[in-house]
Amino acid sequence: MSSNSSAEPAIARRRAAISRAPASAETMRALAMVPLVVYAVLTQLDAVANRLSGGSPIGTTELTLAALLGMTALIFIAPADPAAPPRARGNTGARLIALMFCWAVVSWTLSAHKPEGLSYLSKLFVAILPALCTLVIADRPSRIRLLLWAIIAAGTVSAAIIVIESRTGTRLVSTSIAATTAGFEGVARSAGGSDQNPTTAAQMLLVSVALAAALIFSGERRFRLVYAGVVALGALALVLGSARSAIIGLGVAFALIALSFRAKPYFPLLIVAGIVACVAAIPFLPPTLLDRFTAVTDFGRDQTLYRRISYLRIGFDLLQQSPIWGIGPGNFPLHYILPDYRWMPGRELFPRELHNTYLDAAVEYGLVGFLAFAAALGYALLAAWRAMGARDALLARCAFAVAVALVALMAACFFMPHKNLRYLWLVVAIAVQCGRLRAAEKVSP
Repeated sequence: MSSNSSAEPAIARRRAAISRAPASAETMRALAMVPLVVYAVLTQLDAVANRLSGGSPIGTTELTLAALLGMTALIFIAPADPAAPPRARGNTGARLIALMFCWAVVSWTLSAHKPEGLSYLSKLFVAILPALCTLVIADRPSRIRLLLWAIIAAGTVSAAIIVIESRTGTRLVSTSIAATTAGFEGVARSAGGSDQNPTTAAQMLLVSVALAAALIFSGERRFRLVYAGVVALGALALVLGSARSAIIGLGVAFALIALSFRAKPYFPLLIVAGIVACVAAIPFLPPTLLDRFTAVTDFGRDQTLYRRISYLRIGFDLLQQSPIWGIGPGNFPLHYILPDYRWMPGRELFPRELHNTYLDAAVEYGLVGFLAFAAALGYALLAAWRAMGARDALLARCAFAVAVALVALMAACFFMPHKNLRYLWLVVAIAVQCGRLRAAEKVSP
């Protein structure tokens, strides 16, 4: 009796430890959501983050990434309940992203300008790392929605800054040369809460507006008025920012949302109403925006058109020279200024990026790397599409919103070098995670 009575407390302690193990791992994930949400916000509001860090040797973004990586490591270390079914299944998306990065490293080893390539790889790694952490941390639909809210909130703040700066001609938070010197025909363009150039800032804002617009029509009953306000403010900011690529992407987002009603009897009327609204809005658009779109057919008014065509011609020429492993990540700007291309129309004397994400990936990573890049994007879209049919209504709504935002951003990427854009990989990761949650839902009882 004495031996049994002495063993009972030890057994009880072991059972208590086992029962606490799942809570410990779950606690780590809940805490890790804090730096992940902060990252989602400060990625678009990086000018605000730079102001917050001030003269600190370590920036706010670096601290956030360090906290995110540390919390993700603790999730792997924390004990887990072996009997608990996983909330997310499938590693294909993470493998494709890792494959693309590994091939980028291979391309770098064969490149002519390794220091510049190494600098680019570090930026790409910083963009991909939080995406991979998202696949570990955001293991519930409610956490996916929290991430979407964070992106929408950041876009709301940035849109408000753009509207204020456009009306007052001031700069509230942006301090970088790229964000403060851009303009068209003498009219300054605002980058909102970002230190990126205004076009890149506009494409991040595009993601926020597309998410809010899609959530309105996804069946989300709460916060519809809030989402509608975000869409109105964000669309106004995009118009005032005169970013053609972002406005095209927004048009794609609205078209996808309209297509989701194609089975409804009022779908033709919806299309006609949309066209009429677009035509009716033309007289109220800022002259700068109209000039930027009408200048597309007038090379004399917009000299950047010559430059963009030269980007494509130089890119295709470089791709023919090294089609398998490419010229190396981050190497296009240095090839752009080679004497071989000095007579190209619109070609400038300083390094420039190739303003087409897909051709840029093919040129710098080679066709193998481009296939890995395209496979990662395609798989993310497929995962989000599958998750739209999830039993969990919240997961289905989030998947629809992410799919719309990702397609809109991919459309805008035809005009910008965004293969290392942080929001691109974050949205890709959220789409992949929606598919992983849907896959786990299929095998759950």
